Amino acid sequence: MAFGPSLTELYLHRIRTGGFTAAELLPPTRVPPVIESFYRHRCLARPLFLDHDEHSRLVGDLAGVHEALVRLPDLLFGGDLAAFARAVDLSEEQTDLVVRTQAGRPVTRYGRADLYADETGPKLLEYNIGSTVGLVEAGLLNEALLEHPVLASFAAEHGLGFPDTVGECLASLRLEVGLPPDSTPTVAMVFWPDDFPDNEEPLRRCAQLHRRYGVDTIPTHLGLLTYRDGRVWADGRPVDVIYRCFLLQDAATPAGRALVEPLLTAAERGEVRMFTPLGCQVYSSKAALALLSQHAGLFEPELRDRVRRFVPWTRVCRPGEVELDSGDRADLREHAIGQREELTLKPAFRHGGSGVLPGWETPPDEWAARVDEALAGGWVLQRRVHPQPQLVPAPDGTLTPYTLNLGVFSMPAAPAGYGGTALRAAPVARNVAVLGIYTDPSVLLGCAMHQLAPAQ
Repeated sequence: MAFGPSLTELYLHRIRTGGFTAAELLPPTRVPPVIESFYRHRCLARPLFLDHDEHSRLVGDLAGVHEALVRLPDLLFGGDLAAFARAVDLSEEQTDLVVRTQAGRPVTRYGRADLYADETGPKLLEYNIGSTVGLVEAGLLNEALLEHPVLASFAAEHGLGFPDTVGECLASLRLEVGLPPDSTPTVAMVFWPDDFPDNEEPLRRCAQLHRRYGVDTIPTHLGLLTYRDGRVWADGRPVDVIYRCFLLQDAATPAGRALVEPLLTAAERGEVRMFTPLGCQVYSSKAALALLSQHAGLFEPELRDRVRRFVPWTRVCRPGEVELDSGDRADLREHAIGQREELTLKPAFRHGGSGVLPGWETPPDEWAARVDEALAGGWVLQRRVHPQPQLVPAPDGTLTPYTLNLGVFSMPAAPAGYGGTALRAAPVARNVAVLGIYTDPSVLLGCAMHQLAPAQ
């Protein structure tokens, strides 16, 4: 079994023995304000546990996938980033922004990998690179959960710990834009105008939290920035860093280009620093993951084997033959139709689970029609991962099986690059394929702890 069954079973035994309910383990009053503002009180009442070996393997797998992804433009396109962007189904407008903002620059190591764990271990569903990833606040739940003595004693006994995800995020911001670790920058957390009103209150809570780390954060949106005197201004103050929370696909529209152009120009003149470049999102395309899956054989044996073990079979939807996991070849459409219940269709360049179509939830005729539409471009086909359920305490104290999606943060300033893990969890009985925490009230937010040293 994956993800620390021995630690999990030991902890669940203590919960059963004590008869603890979810409300006792995590009362609503202990939910941190910033989490309450984003997710209300929808929080998981226990962490996920990783033993030392599982954690080390996971961190190594993520580092390997990142290395392999950023090497793809060189391996497949002779270093031509524009050709790579077109191959992963970006538009010409998006490609232009990718080349302008990313070409010739190191690829950020800041991101979040979304995983399910099946009986053989974790499997990478998506890899989101850049400052637009969410759920950073989830790590605060570890501190809230540790206020209960049953977890506090268990964590001490087994040497469990966790990163300060918010702190590592802001340390990574300083590192990547070239500021000293002890600097106290003014940072504009910049959203897209349409997205800002719904997020303004939680973002102000985030800003209060950031002040603990010496960062003066101003929540705002792109339309409120002004440019004068060789600086970029937000809320009447000059800012040192733009924490980008808007997406490449928004900026690449005609209206978006008009909004983003002054900011890009100011950054190119050195008037403000950007965390992170727009162009890094080219590596977040699910089609990039498909190219990685397809071309794993180009890498050295250790990296090749790591990719094949960690990344489920994924292919860009195009007419013609593809290689299967078995090494055999098959027509992609015929394979998709015949293996509907073990495949998922995903749009190559959307976020938050938008547009994902699980084959096992789709009638055969509709699935065939959607596969035909996908063959026109912009979609990938991915082998289904069967996540192992985890038991969590329900409000009445019973232990209930939940499906867990792991959002594992890569943060360059963190030890070994590991910035923590956020969970999205839903009852197995709900049978939901996409755990949309912002759209589905049954989905809970959770956190994870790992062993800091090998067990004695």
